[in-house]
Amino acid sequence: MKNTLTADRFRIWLGVALLALATLAGLWMLEAIRRNGDDGHDRAAARLDPDYYVEQFNFIKLSNTGKANYHITGERLTHLPRADNFEISQPRISSFDEQNTPLHIRAERAIVEQKSSEVFPKREQDQVHLYDQVSVERPAGANARYMRLQTDYLLLLPDADLIKTDRAVLLSTDNSETHATGMLADNNSQQLQLLSKVRVRLKRSGSAAPTR
Repeated sequence: MKNTLTADRFRIWLGVALLALATLAGLWMLEAIRRNGDDGHDRAAARLDPDYYVEQFNFIKLSNTGKANYHITGERLTHLPRADNFEISQPRISSFDEQNTPLHIRAERAIVEQKSSEVFPKREQDQVHLYDQVSVERPAGANARYMRLQTDYLLLLPDADLIKTDRAVLLSTDNSETHATGMLADNNSQQLQLLSKVRVRLKRSGSAAPTR
């Protein structure tokens, strides 16, 4: 009877020990999973942070044909690895074209989305988004009058030499001031379209001539 009781107790304690080991193993696995999850979260968070920057940068933008068409400078260029974009503070952009009058563009900030086949939808060309106190100036030339465009957002497509916006714009020339919503300008053809809510004030006469 004593031996049978001892064997029963042994089996009970053996079961308790195995259960304790299984519990400890489960807790260890949960802790390992938690730590790995935290590390993965830290790595993901790190990818959201800029991975490099350049101060007082200066470079030439080439078009799809390999022709230099824009000169871009700024106080600071920061690379954002998650979207593989660039953020520029105080961007200054000048176009160059032997046949057309150049454009000079200023803004407080810009985001450059590079052409890519890896994003969806695929980007066929570079896109430069300009924000806050955006100004575009075209000096007077042989075939063009002085013009200044002001808005709070502008999209520059340097490969196509197009600029556009869906925001309110103010267009100033030597003798007129025009307010509108939405604009599309083609620097190749030197044509500009104002899309809606167009109001024109002639500076010489002081009269207003609303147009559509």
